[in-house]
Amino acid sequence: MKFEEFKGWLSLASPPKFSTTLIPFVLGSVLAWSEGNSPDFLSFFISLLAVILLTAFCFVLNASSVYEDLRNSRILPAHDSTHHRHHRTHLSGFHTTATTGRFEEFLSGRISVEKAIFGAYLCAALAIPLGFILQFILNTGELTLPIGLIGIFIAYSYSRGLKLSYIGLGELALAIGVGFITILSGFYIQAHSISITPLIAALPFMIDVFKMKIAREIPDYDYDRAINRINLVVRFSKNFAYCIYAPLTLMTWLSFIPMFVTGLISVPVAIFLLAMPAYFSFKSAFISLRLCRHAGTGERNEKEKRNEKKAVIEMCKNGFIGMTLIPAALIAALLPELL
Repeated sequence: MKFEEFKGWLSLASPPKFSTTLIPFVLGSVLAWSEGNSPDFLSFFISLLAVILLTAFCFVLNASSVYEDLRNSRILPAHDSTHHRHHRTHLSGFHTTATTGRFEEFLSGRISVEKAIFGAYLCAALAIPLGFILQFILNTGELTLPIGLIGIFIAYSYSRGLKLSYIGLGELALAIGVGFITILSGFYIQAHSISITPLIAALPFMIDVFKMKIAREIPDYDYDRAINRINLVVRFSKNFAYCIYAPLTLMTWLSFIPMFVTGLISVPVAIFLLAMPAYFSFKSAFISLRLCRHAGTGERNEKEKRNEKKAVIEMCKNGFIGMTLIPAALIAALLPELL
């Protein structure tokens, strides 16, 4: 793979968004250490590398699969230098999600779909030996490989195989894979045992991942419907997404209660550290309430459509920040337990 192709592949992988898996994984490890397990830093860094590889596998495979479907449906062209600039501008304006925003790597001809997919599978292939090293050489526990293979299965099945994101199960798959498996794997590799602790800690993040996946499907609605990607927004409408967003936000924050009841985190410390993610989370929820209130009020003019589009972008941006800060705040809340 040439350097320019690698740059295109890296853009498809979107490293900044690796925070959605790396921070929860670190949270799982910190949870294990807070329960008295001695840190195993070699296992930690090897497993962190595996998480990076599997995250890239999932992101690139999903972007490639959706682009292939759009191209095969003649909604997007194959690489064509005479049309590239027009379609790149159109896509950049029409889509705000990570996947669709990176289609220009294919349209510009910087990298082919085939090479992107090959790179994705290579990441998965490199992650598997790391699992063997963790389980059989570093003795991290007999469930190390099974947990890792479940992660690979979810990442693959999201856009290939079972194509969960095409049958209304993609949101749940991400909630389990990103929201729970990442935290569970970080915990298990350090604790070498299963506990209810990672599930309790994962609940708010799981719900928020589910919520944000629905929200980020809104800008993709027309393209998803065109390729018969029947996710929850396509199945139930954008108005459904607007109106369910705030209740899911409330559920996210109510799900912190089990942490307080079990004493997993200190209430005063948590209130202070969770203030920032709560600010962004509820800010996005108020935007969704406004969108829900105006949903189904009849045909919108161009100005109203533009305002709606800006509001959705702002809702997604604030919601995504709030979601990412939740596990980061929990890590900070647990740090006193390690001192």
